[in-house]
Parts: sequence; structure tokens; C-alpha cells
Amino acid sequence: MFAAPLFIMGSTVATIWAALLDLVYGRRFSDLILYWFVALVGFFVGQALADIAGLRWLLLGQVHIVEGTVACGAAMALARWLKSG
Repeated sequence: MFAAPLFIMGSTVATIWAALLDLVYGRRFSDLILYWFVALVGFFVGQALADIAGLRWLLLGQVHIVEGTVACGAAMALARWLKSG
């Protein structure tokens, strides 16, 4: 399920999203580390759920870009909300 190209592409997409969120909302280096970790977990949870559900909306090889990005964004939004509150 998590082959090397899938892991590299998924990690790259999640890292880009985490960097963008940190660029807008981050204040410290620890924020970047938190957003990056949460983005990775969220993206791969979205990837796994899309595989289980059999969704095939926008695939780049084996990477579910839409589902991974949505789960990544939801996880980072939740982390930001929990961090601020």
C-alpha cells in the first residue's frame, strides 16, 4: 500500500501544504514541525481511506491527490484550532 514512490510523492505534497500553512500562520519553528507532522499523518490517512473506499477521482500514479489534500487540510485545521484554543 505504501510503496516508495507513493511515500515520496505524498510526503512532498504534505510538506508543501505544511509549509504554506506555516508561511501564513506560523510564528515559531515548532509550529512548522507540528504542521508538517500533522500534514503527513493527515495526507496518508486520506490516502488510506481513499484506497479502502475505492475512490479514483484524481490519481497521480497511486497517489490520491484530492483525498489526501482534503484530509491533510482538515488535520492541519484541527491542529491549528486545538493549538489556539
